[in-house]
Amino acid sequence: MDDKKVSKIFEEILKLQTKPIAVKLCKENNNEHCSQIRYKINVCQMVAMARYHKKVTSQKASGMVCALGASCLGLIKTKETFISGSAVVGRYVKDEKSGKKFISNVFKLGDIGKQYELVTVGPLGEVENPSSVVLYVNPAQVLPLIHANGFDSGDKISLETVAEGALCEAIALSVGKGKVHIGFPCAGDRRFGGTQKDELIFSMPYKELFRISKNLEDLTNLGVSVYPIAPNVMWTPMMPEAYTITEEDL
Repeated sequence: MDDKKVSKIFEEILKLQTKPIAVKLCKENNNEHCSQIRYKINVCQMVAMARYHKKVTSQKASGMVCALGASCLGLIKTKETFISGSAVVGRYVKDEKSGKKFISNVFKLGDIGKQYELVTVGPLGEVENPSSVVLYVNPAQVLPLIHANGFDSGDKISLETVAEGALCEAIALSVGKGKVHIGFPCAGDRRFGGTQKDELIFSMPYKELFRISKNLEDLTNLGVSVYPIAPNVMWTPMMPEAYTITEEDL
């Protein structure tokens, strides 16, 4: 089964508002199959271009603005202002000590240095050999995905977050730790990427894509873990007396 067919499985079963997204981290600047954006742009905007406009785009760190996002993806070595925690003082924390711990809780590939030259983003099926797959889902849609992840293993998804750099951290966790992850979109993702108030991030390593999609199909066939969840209508309602059938009406 190819990536486009898998994308359709997620779209149809989960009734997704936007397409699943493929993200590829490249060690060399050798991607010739998509246009490099000519103005500076953040990864969350590239994801939005793929979600809403079905565009495939590439960008280097030199063409980005968000240093935290680039650090998460290993496109640059993590900046000293993040390592010290000073970058978030007065924004998310009250002092540098808290800031250092806060940012250390964001998984960043750049903590061990620059690892990649280029990131390519596009709809699933349009990017060859991606590193990670990202779905934007609401809380009810993420439920079948959690079940699909554990269907053949019983594994849980542990969620630890400070809700900063969330999209790029989710991709980094897929690539660096091979983890399936649920993230809370950060302020930048909402401000620059147009992420909606009811949306969560579900990311997975590309190698897990076919397993999770197959499990999602199997669960759907069982009729248990489905979306939308049907209301329970199998009970006797209480109605006003004027609207209620009585013995005299029979």
